[in-house]
Amino acid sequence: MTIYIVTFSVIFTLLIFLKFCEGTPVRSWLAVFLVGVPLSLLTGYYFNHFLLKKQEPLPQSVKASAYRLELERTVRRIAGVDRASIEGSTIQMNFAEDKPLAELKRIARETGGTASYFLKTNNNSIKITVRMSVQGRDRYEMEYESNRGVTDEREL
Repeated sequence: MTIYIVTFSVIFTLLIFLKFCEGTPVRSWLAVFLVGVPLSLLTGYYFNHFLLKKQEPLPQSVKASAYRLELERTVRRIAGVDRASIEGSTIQMNFAEDKPLAELKRIARETGGTASYFLKTNNNSIKITVRMSVQGRDRYEMEYESNRGVTDEREL
């Protein structure tokens, strides 16, 4: 209904302006109403029915699964990572070369924080487990909760 009122007022404003200009085909108030009413109804109908409607937002579970795939690709791009996978709420990374433990902790915190933000659904808290291995041997494991941060760390 609002679109009809807006188009009605815009068209009538334009026609009233044209009435007071010399040399226009709209010279009388009758012409303003006879042109304005059908024109505003047709344009209002067009705007209301033929313009594209906004799509309904995707459910958060669908968004989370799409984010999961993108996060997995992003984790694989971390320097030194040769394999990475996200299964449920567990992120597993394997590094081809040895890295200092402090750097592994930093990478795990950043990865866990990012994953907990993107994988949560309906604003519920989520627990992410990050497992890191170097050349196939387990090296570090961390659990991260979205509302509390790092809850458990283990050096393996």
